[in-house]
Amino acid sequence: MIYRRLSFFCALLTGALGALTLIGWVSGKVILASVSQAYIPMAPSTALAFTLLSLVLLMREHSKFRRPVAEVVLVAVGIVAAGKLVEFLSGASLGVDEWLVADPVKFGTVRTGRMSPITALNFLLVSSAIFALLKPRLRFWAGPLAAAVAAICGVVVLGYLHGTPLLYGGAIIPVALPTATAFILMSASVVAAVGAECWPLRSWMGDSTRAMLLRWFLPAVVLVALAEGLLRTRFLVDLGLNPALASALSTLLHTLIVTAVISQVARLLGRRIDQAESERNEAQDALQALNRHLEQRIIERTQELSAKNQQMQEELTMARELQLALLPDRFPSIPRSAPATESALRFFSLYQPAGVVSGDFFSVFPVSETGVGIFICDVMGHGVRAALVTSMLRALLEQHSEEEPDPGILLTKMNHGLHSILKQAGTTMYATGVMLIADAARSEVLYSVAGHPSPLHLRRHEGRTAPLDGRGTCGALGLFADTIFTTARATIAPGDLIMLFTDGLFEVETPEGALYSHEDLQQAVHERLNLPTNTLFQEILSEVQSFSQRQDFDDDVCIIGIEVARSLEDPNSKKGSMSSHAGQGTALDLA
Repeated sequence: MIYRRLSFFCALLTGALGALTLIGWVSGKVILASVSQAYIPMAPSTALAFTLLSLVLLMREHSKFRRPVAEVVLVAVGIVAAGKLVEFLSGASLGVDEWLVADPVKFGTVRTGRMSPITALNFLLVSSAIFALLKPRLRFWAGPLAAAVAAICGVVVLGYLHGTPLLYGGAIIPVALPTATAFILMSASVVAAVGAECWPLRSWMGDSTRAMLLRWFLPAVVLVALAEGLLRTRFLVDLGLNPALASALSTLLHTLIVTAVISQVARLLGRRIDQAESERNEAQDALQALNRHLEQRIIERTQELSAKNQQMQEELTMARELQLALLPDRFPSIPRSAPATESALRFFSLYQPAGVVSGDFFSVFPVSETGVGIFICDVMGHGVRAALVTSMLRALLEQHSEEEPDPGILLTKMNHGLHSILKQAGTTMYATGVMLIADAARSEVLYSVAGHPSPLHLRRHEGRTAPLDGRGTCGALGLFADTIFTTARATIAPGDLIMLFTDGLFEVETPEGALYSHEDLQQAVHERLNLPTNTLFQEILSEVQSFSQRQDFDDDVCIIGIEVARSLEDPNSKKGSMSSHAGQGTALDLA
């Protein structure tokens, strides 16, 4: 705000000098344009240019200001100034000054009422400065151009102050004292309008030591030079003092001013240094106090983190124990009354979580005297969230498995329930899975696949290994509520093995990025077709670890095996096959 007011005030004084000069020429009182009879007056063209430029500066902040009009005024003043320079260099007259003052009187050897070439040069510079002021991209140049004009006219004013005006008595029209004063005021107006964002005020402003030294020493140096020069040329000479005495007095004045400035600067700098030293000492004391308590704080923080980590580990261990408790602790016998060693279907499992808790889950449960259900799933992700979803799936399995023996319908109901739970929780998760029902009496399996890797069917009596047909495959569990899962059928014979597994068993990579695929797994299983099932599982796991060159898996690994030990007589053979009770699921015969 202060810069805006200063700019307005300097522009107003400039316009007043121009208007006063025009009044003097119109009224015949030319002294109004020259201050003294001994000085050349300001030319009318110069006064008119000052008036127009001051109006541009005064109206710049007004709401009715029109930039195109201001630019026309600036260009017009610049053209007139350039024309005067052409007149000076070529000796020809363009008639601008003659139109205003046709028959001027002479001041020494030059005519009055004519613009000085130095004045014309200054008008070119100051017009350019104001033009740059109006353009945001050129605003940076306004300050340096205005400072150049102030420096030129400062030399002119010094000549007047010392009693030897510049160019007086020569053939070149000198610059009038009011003209030089008006240029200094207009330059100050432009510099103030630019503000502290640009040079030269940018170097003066702020709390830095550099800015403070400039604010004190630069004015002091200028003041000392002016005072010493004026003292020598205007006062001591007029008093008729001895030159040696005059020199001593001027030196004394110079010394007093410099001493006063240095004393003030030293006081300010000393206060800043003392304040900085005090702040440094306070910071050092605080740092020492912090260091004294830092070790204790670290110990306390470490103990706190250790307690939290221990608590978290205990909770994760409990979660792992609870999850393991959800897995079957023993497998059913088929038929139910048979001892485990004489069961028609034998079961094998391998469970290796990648973390403390797992997203893999399986369950084996009887569905009839000769049939058993096997469910395996793999929840997206790892950790606690995945483990919670496996708990939901187990609850849904227990809820619906007693109602519906058909794998497709069972998965459809579980999917609908899981989708409803996840939707209420506002989270997006899913699980892949396989629901399979094996019946030793009917020598068949019914199964449905929910986006899960296809189980492998090892027909040992035929020497053949192949995945179960994919016609019973559909999307993952939990994504869409209206997904309908279908049921497929395959025959089994004594010695056959159905191998169910999660993708953590085969989706592994070598350090070079090679992938162990489902086909690689099938080939490895086929090569070990006749091995005992437990040995087969362990060797497959070792091969995958050897391929990845790692002992640990990035994903959870779960393998379930159903081996047909012997066939049973179907107690319900007269009532039709198992597929006749499939309900809404579609039984596909894949024998």
